[in-house]
Amino acid sequence: MGCEIVVGGASAAEAAAITRLFQTLERALSRFLPDSDLQRLNNSLAPAVVVSPLLATALQDALDAAEATGGIVDPTIASALEAAGYDRSYSEIHSVSSRGADRSGRWREIEITGSFVRRPPGLRLDLNGVVKGRAVDDALALLEGNGFVSAGGDLASRGPLVVSVPGGDTVTLASGALATSGVTTRNWETTDGRRFHHLIDPSTNAPADVPWECVSVCAGTCLAADVAAKTAFLLGDDGPGWIEAQGLAARFVSSGAITTAGNWPRSEAALVCIS
Repeated sequence: MGCEIVVGGASAAEAAAITRLFQTLERALSRFLPDSDLQRLNNSLAPAVVVSPLLATALQDALDAAEATGGIVDPTIASALEAAGYDRSYSEIHSVSSRGADRSGRWREIEITGSFVRRPPGLRLDLNGVVKGRAVDDALALLEGNGFVSAGGDLASRGPLVVSVPGGDTVTLASGALATSGVTTRNWETTDGRRFHHLIDPSTNAPADVPWECVSVCAGTCLAADVAAKTAFLLGDDGPGWIEAQGLAARFVSSGAITTAGNWPRSEAALVCIS
């Protein structure tokens, strides 16, 4: 998943189980491994494909996220990501040439029935919008007692935890999960001098042009927090209002300025996340 994974409160056996979980998800769902389940689906010319339970579950998560966000978090952006240069692991991206992309916003063309996935051949999928959040939640469930799991800054905790957030602040997470979506680290330069990043606006099929550098959201699960953080980021100026309407808590960073929404604490009060 191209990120550091940190676990607190795990026994040796639990840590080993969490390692196996992330490795299994990487092998099955990576867009950068040619023999992953996801890439076999992307490369298949058949209109209906039998997929693994892991892929079916992740794809259902992605479709649920698309439905809940009106298509803002969209699994059909793989072609747009590849066109922007994100066609390899982020650590391997340097200067890239942008190119045309297939249309996004086609998530309604995907049907899942058990292990069967039907979609138009050639429709390429990316599941990064949901996989990491679900992985953190599943990893936390492997801990018997209190502890936390963090993957690339997205985390879930059982028990109070002091967390650093972008901009140098800290917040005490009393329970639940916290996810940050942004472009401060995952961005790159194109050969014509533009800065691109991995957060695609399905309405333009290009990296989103929004005022935020990053958005952190608290929710009951890391999957919910991750989806909400991406949505709030991609909504631009409408992000804080959307967070308020969802009854969530969020912190927006723009050129060093901080905007909070919902019940994000403005003091030393602990942050309690809700579903």
